[in-house]
Amino acid sequence: MTLTVNALPRSTKLSAVLSAALLVSFTASAASAVSISPDDAPAQGPSDAKEVEAFADSFFNRADLGVPGAAIVIVKDGKVPLQKGYGFADVEKKQTVDPEGTVFRIGSVSKAFTATAVMQLVEQGKIDLDQDVQTYMDGLRIDSRFQEPVTMKHLLTHTTGFDFTEPKPGDISPDLDRYVPLKDYIAENMPTVVRKPGESYNYDNFASMLQGFIVQNVSGKPFHQYMDEQLFKPLGMKDSGFLMTPDVRSKLATDYGPDGKPLSPYAVSPTELPQGGMFATASDVAKFMIAHLNNGAYGGSRILQDATAADMHSIHLAIHPKVPQMTYGFETANKKSYNGRKIIGKGGNIGGFSSWMWLMPEQNVGGFIVSNKRTDLHVQWFNAFINHYYPKPAGPDVVYLQPTQAELARFEGLYSELRTKTSLTQVTAAQGAKLIVEAPGTGKQELRQIDDRLFKDADGNLLVFQENADKSIGYLQYRYELSTSKKLNVPKLFSDVRQEDGYASYISTLQLLNLAKGKADGTFGPAEPITRGEFAAQTAGLLFMTLSKKPAVFADTQNHPAAAAIQTLYELGVIQGSSQSAFEPDKPITRQEAAVIVARTIQLGGASPIDAKLSGHTDPWALDGVKQIVALGLYGPEVKEAADGSVDYRSQQPMLRQEAAALFARALSS
Repeated sequence: MTLTVNALPRSTKLSAVLSAALLVSFTASAASAVSISPDDAPAQGPSDAKEVEAFADSFFNRADLGVPGAAIVIVKDGKVPLQKGYGFADVEKKQTVDPEGTVFRIGSVSKAFTATAVMQLVEQGKIDLDQDVQTYMDGLRIDSRFQEPVTMKHLLTHTTGFDFTEPKPGDISPDLDRYVPLKDYIAENMPTVVRKPGESYNYDNFASMLQGFIVQNVSGKPFHQYMDEQLFKPLGMKDSGFLMTPDVRSKLATDYGPDGKPLSPYAVSPTELPQGGMFATASDVAKFMIAHLNNGAYGGSRILQDATAADMHSIHLAIHPKVPQMTYGFETANKKSYNGRKIIGKGGNIGGFSSWMWLMPEQNVGGFIVSNKRTDLHVQWFNAFINHYYPKPAGPDVVYLQPTQAELARFEGLYSELRTKTSLTQVTAAQGAKLIVEAPGTGKQELRQIDDRLFKDADGNLLVFQENADKSIGYLQYRYELSTSKKLNVPKLFSDVRQEDGYASYISTLQLLNLAKGKADGTFGPAEPITRGEFAAQTAGLLFMTLSKKPAVFADTQNHPAAAAIQTLYELGVIQGSSQSAFEPDKPITRQEAAVIVARTIQLGGASPIDAKLSGHTDPWALDGVKQIVALGLYGPEVKEAADGSVDYRSQQPMLRQEAAALFARALSS
C-alpha cells in the first residue's frame, strides 16, 4: 500500500510548545549572507583593529539591526582586534551594551564549556569516554532497550538514542528563588534509549545536562563551583557563571520579546543548567576562545593539555566523510557559508537571547556574538564575516554522477525527523538522475548526486543518506542540521479504516507517527467514543516529552495505562479532575472537554486565545477552548460552517476516535 502524507511544518502548533523552553542550538546556514564589504578584506584576515572595527560598524550601524543590543568579539593569534557593543542593554534606561560589563545569557554555547570540563576529567583519568555513563551517575539508571551502554562519547556527540532530549514546559519559571537540584531533575525526567547508542545523531540537551551532572559527581563539587574553580577563575572570566547571583542580575542585559517589549526575569530548571544556563560577557568568552585556539593555554594558566584540546577540535561524528557534524563540545558541517574552511562552533537561543561562537583553528581565529533578543542577527553577522575575510576560493565545477532511476530507488521513502518527529521529508526518484525531495519549508526540490549517498540542490544545500548495517538506507539529513531523519516503515492502514473515509488521512498520519494506537485485532474503532484517559495519553504523546514519574494525583488513575500521561498534563495545568480525587479516565470525553485540553496545550507555547463565532450550546467554562479550536480549524468533516460564518462544534457530544484523529492531525499540520 502507498501512503501519501503531506510533510508537516517544523513549527507546528503542538510540537512547537517545547520550543518555548528555549534551549536549542543554531545552524549558521539558516540565513543568507549579508553583503557588507566596503573594501577588499586584508589577506591576513581580521588582524588590523581599525579595519575590523570599520567592517563591524558598517554591518551593525543599520536601521534594520533588529535587536535592542548586541556585543561582539573577534580574537586572532591570542589577541583581541575587536570587542564592541552596539545598541542598548536596556532600551528604557538608555544603557548601552558594554562588551566587558554587560552580562548575557549565552544559551547552548554553555555546552562547549561543559564539554571542556568533561575533557579535563578525561585527561585526569577520572572519566573514561568508552565507559557506561551510569558508572558516574550517583546511582541513577538509564532505561534502555539495548544491551549497548550509553557512553560519554555518545553524550558528547549527541548519539545517545534518547527518545526525548528537549526541555519541557515549566522549565522556565518566574520564580527566581526556586532551586531545582541537577540530580532531582534528572531522576524525574530521565528519557529512554529507543535507538542503538551511536547509531543516529539528534541534538541532545539532555545529554549535555548529563555531562554536567557527571562532572559534579566525579569531581565531588557542585557543578557551578567546579566551573568557577577550574575554568572561569583560571581564565580570568570574572563575570561568568551558572548561577544568577545578585552581581550577575545587576549586570544582566534586559531581554526582549518579538514585540520589542521587555521580558520578565526568569529562572531555569535545573537551577544549574549545564546545557544552557551560563551567564557571561563577550570579553569573558574571548578568553575561552583564545585558550581553545592556543591548545588549552591562556596567559599563565592552562585549562587543557595540547592533546586534549586537539581531540576536542577533531571530528568525532560524520554521517558522511564530506559532511562532518560533531567534535567534542562543538558542532560543524559542510555548510556553503563556510566557504570551504574548517570551522567549529556552538550557538544558542534561550528566552530573549541569541548567541554564536565559532573557532577557525587553522587560522587561529575565533568570534562571538550575542544579542538580547532572539533573531537571526548572529547568523547574518557570521556569514558576513566569513564572506568578507575568508571568501570562497575558486575551485573546479561540481561533477554530477549519473545514477539510473532504479539505482536511486533505494533512497525513496518518507523520513521523520528525530528531534521534532512531525517534520516529514518525502524522497522520490525521478528520471534524469535526480531525486525529488519535499521537506518542511522548502517545497519540492530537485537534487543531483555528487558522491556516494551525497546529493546537492540548486542552492548548494547538501542532502546525505546514512546506511544501516545491512546497507539499506536508514536516515537522511537535509538543510536542518539539528538531527537526522529516520526512514519510516509505512504501516498497513487499520482494517476498519477505508481510504475513501473522510478521516482516513488523519488516522493514517497519526498511525505513521506511531501516535494512533489500534486494537489487538488490527482495527481502530473510528466511530467509537474516545475515553478521557485515551485522549490524555494521545495529547501527552504529541508533546514528545518524558512523562511524569510522580505518583498519580487522582486515585482512580493509579495503575491505569494512561496514568503517567494524565499526571503529566495535570502538572502542566492542562487538565483537571472531575473532583479533587477522581479523573474518570474510562469515561468518554466530550468534544468541549477535548477542545479545552488541546487549547490549553497550545497556549503552553505562548499562544493567546482566539475568538470565533459559535452556534449551538457550549458550557461557559469551555467557551474559550472551543473558540480557539474552531478559529484554528482543528476539526474534521463532522463540523460545518453555517452561512453566517458560525460553527456548531457539537460541544456536548462525545468525541469519537476518528474526530480526535482529525483534531490532532490538523493541529500538527496547521
